[in-house]
Amino acid sequence: MKPLPFLASALTGILLTATLSGPALAATPGTPTNTPGASAADGTPSDGTPSERTVDAQTDEVTTLPVDSSDVTIIGATWEGEDPELEIRTRDGNGWSAWESLPTDDEGGPDAVSAEAAQIPAASHQSQSVALPVLDSDAVEVRAADKQADTDDLQITQVSTAVTKADAQVAKPPGGVSTHSATGPAVDAQISAKDLRAKIVTRKQWGADEKLVRCATDKTSSAKGVFIHHTAGSNSYSKAQAPAIIRGYLAFHTQNRGWCDLGYNFLVDKYGTMYEGRAGSLDKAVTGAHASGFNSWTIGISVLGTYSSAAPSSAAQTSVKRLVAWKAGQYGFNPTGKMTLTSGGGGTSKYALGKKVSLNVVAGHRDTSYTECPGLAFYNKLGSIRTGAKALVAELTPPPTKAPTKSPAPKPAPKPKTYPTKGAIGSYYQKNAGKTGKPVGSEKKLKNPNGAYQSFAKGTVYWSKSTGAHFLTKGQIRVAYKRVKYEKGVLGFPSSDKQTFKYRKSARYQRFHSGMITWSPQTGSDVIYGGFLTKWKKLGYERSKLGLPTADRTVKNGVKRQNFERGYMTYTKKTGIKVHTRK
Repeated sequence: MKPLPFLASALTGILLTATLSGPALAATPGTPTNTPGASAADGTPSDGTPSERTVDAQTDEVTTLPVDSSDVTIIGATWEGEDPELEIRTRDGNGWSAWESLPTDDEGGPDAVSAEAAQIPAASHQSQSVALPVLDSDAVEVRAADKQADTDDLQITQVSTAVTKADAQVAKPPGGVSTHSATGPAVDAQISAKDLRAKIVTRKQWGADEKLVRCATDKTSSAKGVFIHHTAGSNSYSKAQAPAIIRGYLAFHTQNRGWCDLGYNFLVDKYGTMYEGRAGSLDKAVTGAHASGFNSWTIGISVLGTYSSAAPSSAAQTSVKRLVAWKAGQYGFNPTGKMTLTSGGGGTSKYALGKKVSLNVVAGHRDTSYTECPGLAFYNKLGSIRTGAKALVAELTPPPTKAPTKSPAPKPAPKPKTYPTKGAIGSYYQKNAGKTGKPVGSEKKLKNPNGAYQSFAKGTVYWSKSTGAHFLTKGQIRVAYKRVKYEKGVLGFPSSDKQTFKYRKSARYQRFHSGMITWSPQTGSDVIYGGFLTKWKKLGYERSKLGLPTADRTVKNGVKRQNFERGYMTYTKKTGIKVHTRK
């Protein structure tokens, strides 16, 4: 993940189901996804079970979120369309922090061709920000730096979890790990693999809600190496807050990202405490979701915090070395050696599907993905992590599980299916690939009316001789187009791409051969055409005394009617079109 240095006193929060904007901190009730145990006033269960709520946001408004400073929160955002370049700030007893970037997600995620990736809900494929753990703040504000971005369905998600008495007990002692660096075989040689395993905080101990696990995780017969990560966010967390942070990640990764389980196999806090991450990782080579394209045959270890300018504590580094050494003994790999992996593809991977890559056995996330993770200061310590782990391998007696002496070669990943583009639709795609995404189907011909369309990752490009090629993005305008039977209905083919109203920046519209579809957060998506559209144009569209349409036209007892924000129009053969405004 990219570091966010300002979050030394970062965010806590809740997920809201209504839009909040402006400076006022009015609490809005939401429905927690998990509600066992007594709950605090904000809906956060006091037993440490995460609660999740979502807030709808607009690119031209500041979204203000009241939060409980005693909770630990993971916060992130999703959207469709253009990146709004989100920014975030927090408030504590010293006032508001400076605005800082809440960047686009660069986490790993499941390999593109994996069973885990195939089960992720369609809604989870929206563009996403990083998932950020935040602490010790009583309010959060989020805004878009690009207020003119063509962004739809912008939502902010918060996963909040209370710090419990059990969390304080987990923190005592700090994992039983020495704070001295492991520089040679004589350092802390008395600890065995069995003893080390006993020092790891299990999922049950840190309070994992196993009901959140979405699906069975893939496994391999062995592991070839390790990827090192940092989680990003604040480094100023307490010992007792660390388990709550991990509970928040479990909820966020499964419920917001749609992954089977927590993405990392193991986590380590700055105090040296080691935590079991993805279920089964203590004893098996469980495939995580930590390094898109390179999850199979590897183990993901992440240190809580951001380490761009300062490396993790010596206690944390020692625990990472111990985990690497333990797994090296279990699976027979050399921490200072090389490994060859075959890319499984994915949006953040540097390497295409099927590409064979030679890497250090102990690698950083940035080695295979477009990310700054695990932070430059931590990345520069990987050499000593490798040598320190190798020195400890002989001292950490491997558990009785017998590992194969040679890992079987992974099956070559199937080549992704490709679809050609041609003609006018192909020309549009070449100029607007960032807007449409890659083609996910072949071009289809249409009759009565004649034309064509092709499906892309982010929507559909339609073409007809009279309208040309135009893109219909996924979202509410598409829902309305479907409602009137696509091109065969009253509208015909799109004659423009989606646009923003000049005098109503939060509202959008798209023109069609015989009409228009409008959308705003207040009115939803509505179809207008014929004489009503002509009259609305004369009145000044969104600036008119009627405002925006709030419903499709209806017909009752021979009277055609279309409702607007501040009135309605009617039509009969006898009276023609009449405009009615509300007083």
